[in-house]
Amino acid sequence: MAKAKIGIRYCGGCNPHYERVEAIRWVQSAVEDRFLFLRHDRQDLDGLIAVNGCLRACAVKDLRLRGIPYHSIAEKDDLESLMEWIFAFEQNGTK
Repeated sequence: MAKAKIGIRYCGGCNPHYERVEAIRWVQSAVEDRFLFLRHDRQDLDGLIAVNGCLRACAVKDLRLRGIPYHSIAEKDDLESLMEWIFAFEQNGTK
């Protein structure tokens, strides 16, 4: 079975309140090899994670126009909800 392709879109990083890249690396290691994590600008994505450094949530801009499922985080405390989204995506996903 093919792995779902999840894009990662980071905000510009002008005011991060946590280490965004480290947080996503933790998520990637927690789900092991069950997904392919790719750049956000690919056309063949199954889902997308918007990684915001603060509550402004700049990375979410225009995501609804893409027409694919996405989840947005804006602080380290959002990692639990992100993991729930990923596992629900895996269970109900497109692959």
